[in-house]
Amino acid sequence: MAGLKEIRRRIRSVRSTKKITYAMKLVSAVKLRKAQDALLNTREYSSTLGEMLADLLDGSVSDQFSHALMVRREEVKRVRYLVIGGSRGLCGAYNMSLNKAVEAVIEEKESAGIKSEFVLLGKKAADYFKLRKRQPFRVYERLPDDPSMWPLDQVCLEAEQSFLSGEVDEVSIIYTKFKSAMSVRVGIDRLLPIDSEMLADFLPARDRASNVGRTLHEPSAQEIFNMLVPLCVRTRLRRAAQEAKTSEHGCRITAMENATKNAGELIDKLALQHNKLRQSSITAEILDIIGGSQSAAE
Repeated sequence: MAGLKEIRRRIRSVRSTKKITYAMKLVSAVKLRKAQDALLNTREYSSTLGEMLADLLDGSVSDQFSHALMVRREEVKRVRYLVIGGSRGLCGAYNMSLNKAVEAVIEEKESAGIKSEFVLLGKKAADYFKLRKRQPFRVYERLPDDPSMWPLDQVCLEAEQSFLSGEVDEVSIIYTKFKSAMSVRVGIDRLLPIDSEMLADFLPARDRASNVGRTLHEPSAQEIFNMLVPLCVRTRLRRAAQEAKTSEHGCRITAMENATKNAGELIDKLALQHNKLRQSSITAEILDIIGGSQSAAE
């Protein structure tokens, strides 16, 4: 059984850890609020983009529109996945859930005879591939905390060129979708080729009907459509990156809150153990004194 000195040392150590986890929780809470604001702005931008596309998607001439990024392959032989992982740890099951999704995708494509390649964004995703001794197609390991500073335009441009040249037949995003700090889930969304349904996701269903026919297109609807389609691809990836970063902060808050709570419970248990041991020591000393005095009296 540990002595009083050892228990006191453990209590001091756990208290120090509790202060660190509590501080990390507060820092993550501030970052989460900023990330949520940025995510809200990204969603509003996507909605505005959807309003611009509403007439094109729901109009009577929508079937006439075409774009090279919307052409489906008859046979899918190679798929590129853009994996948006975490920059740091201490965020619960965030990185583990993403890694499991990647493993499931690899197994599924291998069993179907489809080749898969991965573009990794985030240190933890890169670390996982190193651990599994897999060679990714491209790695962006050192990224700023702000997703708006990430080289997403470069990633999109490279993906579009590979798709148009026939190097890959599909491009998808693997990332963590944000619902709340307590609720996140890993999602896989196709980025290329895009279709009308994917473009319509930018605009809530209740708004589409009211926007039909209200816009005059100049110089032409087809030219505007050709400009907006690549913009939708970039916006979709930026929104996914912001969702992933917001989810990471939310998971870290939950993890640090649980760690702080567990540290408090451990301190209480150690304090109780310390008090019991101290009481037993005092009782033993009292009994020794009583026994000594009785022996002296005899």
